[in-house]
Amino acid sequence: MLEAEDVVFHHEEPAEHFYGLLKGEVDLSIVFTDRVLKTEIEYEESIQASLVDEEKWIVVDTVYPDQVFGWASLVGPGRRTVTAQCTEASRVIAIPAVELKTMLQDDHSLGYMIMTKLSNIISNRLKSRTDKLIETWVEAFDADKI
Repeated sequence: MLEAEDVVFHHEEPAEHFYGLLKGEVDLSIVFTDRVLKTEIEYEESIQASLVDEEKWIVVDTVYPDQVFGWASLVGPGRRTVTAQCTEASRVIAIPAVELKTMLQDDHSLGYMIMTKLSNIISNRLKSRTDKLIETWVEAFDADKI
């Protein structure tokens, strides 16, 4: 059982497990570092300014019960593409990717079915990520549309 704010995995970690959410909610986020100008006024005539690194999170998708996540463990470079963090108490099942890949190779019908469903999940998550990116750009550049 995981608690709210527990991290299931971090961006760029080795992807060794595929996950299913049994209970709760998990946000999938892109985490990046932004350099921002921070100012401090010490006296009326004195202003201190410096660039500081600030960690920012953009939630690109949310996983709900009976959904799966962690597809990078089965396809791609084998590293996480997002950070997965519980937003409430959650129950997650972790399936070792090596064992699951072996099952999919041994049973081609099962492999085809799982990979077809997985390709739909990946497609939807990438669309969601693109939509979120465009939304963020529109906000950042104060534009009507990009």
